[in-house]
Parts: sequence; structure tokens; C-alpha cells
Amino acid sequence: MKTTHFKNGRIFTSTDGTLHDSLVIRDDKVLFVGSAEAASSHAPDKVVDLGRKVVLPGLIDAHSHLMLLGGSLTKVDCLGKSIPEIQAAIKAAYESDPGAPMILGCQFQYDAIGELPHKRYLDAVCPDKPCIIDNSSLHSAWLNTAAMQAIGISDETPDPKGGEFVRDANGLTGYWRETAVVDYCWPWVAAQTTVSQRAATLRSVFDAYLATGVTAAVDLATVPEDLAALEAYAAQEGELPLRVACHWLVRPSGSAEHRAAQVQEAAAHRDRLRSTASRSRLSVAGIKIISDGVVDSCTAFLREPYPNGRTPGPIWPSDELQHVVTLADALGLQVACHAIGDAAVDQALDAFEVAVAANGPRDRRHRIEHLELAGPDAIARLARLGVVASMQPVHADPVKVVNWDAQLAHGCRCDRKFAWREFEEAGAEVAFGSDAPTAPYHPLPNLYTATTRLSAINPALPDPEDERTKNLARLCVSLETAVRYYTAGGAYSMRAEDEVGTLEPGKSADFAVLDIDPFDGLDSLRKAQKGVAETWVAGQRVWVKES
Repeated sequence: MKTTHFKNGRIFTSTDGTLHDSLVIRDDKVLFVGSAEAASSHAPDKVVDLGRKVVLPGLIDAHSHLMLLGGSLTKVDCLGKSIPEIQAAIKAAYESDPGAPMILGCQFQYDAIGELPHKRYLDAVCPDKPCIIDNSSLHSAWLNTAAMQAIGISDETPDPKGGEFVRDANGLTGYWRETAVVDYCWPWVAAQTTVSQRAATLRSVFDAYLATGVTAAVDLATVPEDLAALEAYAAQEGELPLRVACHWLVRPSGSAEHRAAQVQEAAAHRDRLRSTASRSRLSVAGIKIISDGVVDSCTAFLREPYPNGRTPGPIWPSDELQHVVTLADALGLQVACHAIGDAAVDQALDAFEVAVAANGPRDRRHRIEHLELAGPDAIARLARLGVVASMQPVHADPVKVVNWDAQLAHGCRCDRKFAWREFEEAGAEVAFGSDAPTAPYHPLPNLYTATTRLSAINPALPDPEDERTKNLARLCVSLETAVRYYTAGGAYSMRAEDEVGTLEPGKSADFAVLDIDPFDGLDSLRKAQKGVAETWVAGQRVWVKES
């Protein structure tokens, strides 16, 4: 057994606001946190002088999409670009690699392009190979004609349950929403991706995460190809370099038996991985359900109509949602339910209550993802049910929130958005996540925080003072709170608080050493992440900054 004493540091445990001098680890566990004098009594084999560097518990991204994030690192970045600018970027990619089988882009924004996407703009610059651009929310996509033909969608193809192949008087426009993207775009792109490409994708994601102090991630919407790639990586390398908890995507289409089979498949993978000791960092925690859309495209399920008159319903009918949630709950799976609109939040809470009534009381840790618009009554109900509030601060960035507010016409509902503080005040457990690649990476998947109303995506933007964004100031949380949500909160959300999330004796020695002090006047965690000098997982240094 080897004992190492890290002294002369500023050790933040995520249990309180105290900064300690010393951290002692023995093999893969934390042995002691406290004063240097007390630490020396543990007879260390090695002493490391931190030089007053800050140590944080390993950061946990409680909401990520690993394979989509990895794929986005090589896509044409369309964030903030107009249609002519996107055309120029797609044309440049098309001409630079004539042999590429397809052109993929990401991060187009509705307010930046100024109109709904249409295939004609992509056909003009990429006429003979598939071109697909993801919206910044991942809930819609922009396709050219060649892409729709390759996927097999024609004017006669009916809209999928919970989604839409948008049409105009001339037929398909190339604008797809919700399950049209999830059930058609994603699987088609996955089918074009080789095993070696998936391995390279994961390697880039893991390297990027470790470089920013992230030691665990919750993968939301895992599909069979994703899990196979993770297992293959673990088998080849002997172990994953960080902890990954997967939530198996359950799709709403098909029969009740088909939906139940998806849930049972998730449980089978969970049980199989639990029995495989060599892959202890990889687990299947539960299932993921996408129950509504997003405000930006007016597909989120709201209690009241949108100002433009749209009244979109949920992706899942309530009875079918309740049936799947109750089955997953009975099997001991966590349910992570995407719910952005206030009506979708109500629907998810209804389903959780039905599951409790059917299966009896116990510690469940079901989760609602995003919670961008929720009434005070729903927040109190969520806390009472023990549901984790899983939220992603990047969605409130001024770059993104302008269009969010515009879809609700800057009405009173906008004052209810992103109510971070209210969840903790109600007694709910809160976890923060990046929702990468929804969060732009610049170039790493930094963890955005709700600590400032200034834009983290475009720091050049002035302090927002207009009616659209000034109320972001009341949503801000302290940096200490944000770190806690990205550490202890993330661990709780993945049922791992006995092992990770805080630096306490007996827990895994997962931590990051920073040469930037996040508590010395910084206004965001992502700025501090630029100062990560070392990342440790289970007592092993797995990443070090090049000098």
C-alpha cells in the first residue's frame, strides 16, 4: 500500500466551503483531508508540495452525449452563422475533401439564420453527397436532398410519432424535428461510422474531459453502437479512463411490447456490466426518455400556447410514458426524463407518482433533465418525490436565451426560466451538466456555470441590460455552489455519492489540481478549467498538462 501526502494546497472537498492544506491518499482512496500537521501522522511514502494550487473533487458532467460530442469535434461549426456564412463553410468543407462520403455540421441557430432551414441552401453548395447540420439543441436537423435520399425519406414518408419531416407546398424542405432526427438521422449517421472511428471518437472525448478535470460523465441517450464502442474501448485499454454511467435511449415508437423490450434490454445490460469486474467504471444506470422538444423551435410541451398559437403536445402519450416508467422503476432502473416545458415537467412527475404508487416507497433517484420552465408547484412536487433536478446552465447563456425569449414573446413566462435557486430552496437535489455537444466546446467540453449573466460562449458580448436578458442576474449561483453541483450533485445523480463527488476519507481519490484559483475572483468554472494541471482517477494521475 502506498500513501501520498499532497501538502501546501487549497483543498476544496465539496462538503463545505473550507479550503484545507493537505490531502492524503492511500492507493486509490482518500485517507485524510485537513491540516499538514495532522496529515504527517499518516506516515506517507511520498510528499508532494502543491505550491498553493487548488484541488477540486473530480468534476462530473451529469448530462452528456459522448459519441455526439466526439462527432461534433470534426463537424463544420455553424454557431452564430448566417445562411450565407453556413453555405460558405459547407462549401469549403466540400471542396477540401472531395472523397468525404458526407458533410456534417453542427450548432446552427434559428435567430442567426433568420428563417427556417431549407434544403435549397445546402443543395446549392453540396449537391451530390449527404449534408446534415444539427441544430444547437440537437432536437432538429437541416438536410440537403442527397441526405434525405440516402436515409430513404421521400415526400410520401409519413411523419414519425413525436416528430416531423417539415414540408411546404413543394414537399420536403429538409428541416426535420424531434423523433425525425433521433429515429432517422442519428441511426443513419451511426451506421456510416466504423469501429475504428468510434474508438477514435471516444479517445478524443476522454482526452478532452480529462484535460478539464472531468473524471465522470453521465451519457444520456445511449444506443447499442455507443455501448459496444465503450465496452470495446474498455476491453482494449483494460479500463475506461473515467467513469461513465449510461442511460439507455427508449424510443416512443412501436408497440407496448416493443417499448417494454427496450426497458428490459437496459436492465439486462446493467446486470451484465455489474457482473464484469474489469469494467467497473462503465455502467448502465437506467433509461432516457425524450418527452418533449425545445422552446427554440416551439416544440417544448407548455401549459399555455405559444404566442404564435402553436400548441405542441408531448412526444409520449401520458399512459405510454407511465407504463414505461413504472416498468423501469420496478426493475430498479433510474429514469432520466427530458422535460423542458412546464407541461412536460408535470407529465414526468405524474409518471413518477404512478410508479411510486405501483412499486412502493424506496430511494429511486429518477431525474428530470433541463427543467427550463417549471412552475413553483412543480418544483415543490419534484423535491417531495426525491427527483433529481438535472440542469444545464449553457442553455441560459445570452447567446442562446435571446431566441428562447423571442419564442415566448418576452412574456411573463420568461421570468420563470432556469430557476436554479428555487430547486435547492425547495429541498431538491441539483446536478449540473454540460449537455455537450449542445454546449459549444471552444475547443474542450468546459462546464458552463450559472455564476454570471455574461456570455461564456461569446465573452465579447456586453453585459446584457435589455428586457430580454436582464433577469438572468437573479438566476446566478455562487461559484462554490456551481462546483458542488458539478461534483457532489453529479455523484448523487448517478447514485455514486458513496464513492465519488467529494474528497472524504474512504472515497475514491478522483480529483483535479488547478494552477488557477477558481475562488479568487473568477466568475465561472469553465475559466478555472483552463488551469487544470493534473487529473487523477482512483489514485492514479491520468492526465498532466504539458509544460
